[in-house]
Amino acid sequence: MKKLCALIGLLSIVIGVSAQTKSVSIDEKFENITHVEVNVIFSDVIVQAIESNTVSVKGTISWDRDKDEYEIKTRQSGTTLIVEVEHPRNVKGRATGKININMPAMTDIKINGVSGQILVHGVGQRLVQCNTVSGDIRAEKIGGNISANNVSGDIEFIEIKGNAKSNSVSGDVVLNGVDGNFKGNSVSGDFTIINLKGNREISTLSGSIR
Repeated sequence: MKKLCALIGLLSIVIGVSAQTKSVSIDEKFENITHVEVNVIFSDVIVQAIESNTVSVKGTISWDRDKDEYEIKTRQSGTTLIVEVEHPRNVKGRATGKININMPAMTDIKINGVSGQILVHGVGQRLVQCNTVSGDIRAEKIGGNISANNVSGDIEFIEIKGNAKSNSVSGDVVLNGVDGNFKGNSVSGDFTIINLKGNREISTLSGSIR
């Protein structure tokens, strides 16, 4: 009986160790940046404007498969900052991530993702680009033009100073306060347009426009 209890206890310890979550974090700052590019798969990306000349990158990736290794990498090339999450070749198990970027309002950004959510607020001198597959995209108070592309996620444009463009398959698109023109393409997603000052060009097969 004692041996059985000891065996059960040892098994519990082994299971507990194997179930532990691994993680990696980043907290870095960069100067003299005019353009930021972010490349991720599942991570959420949150971009906020700040009153500073510094770009701040903070983030955490967590996963539960012991054999896997993830890494958040940054690389500065001139005035361009590239932020990437390095993934295992064969991703298995469960992994989550969030990347927070605080940067000057006049900085442009391009975000490439797959399943994570994208939120961009208050930035963009010339162009903001957001590309994902199944994650939602929300852009607010953008100072220039905005372009968003996804497959099944929803897209929201709120208070855009420049032109706005969207491409989607089944996700819905909502515009609320766009000073420039809007061009939208969809297969089955619905379009809701509020306070569009420019012209609109919308193409959809089965979605509604209101």
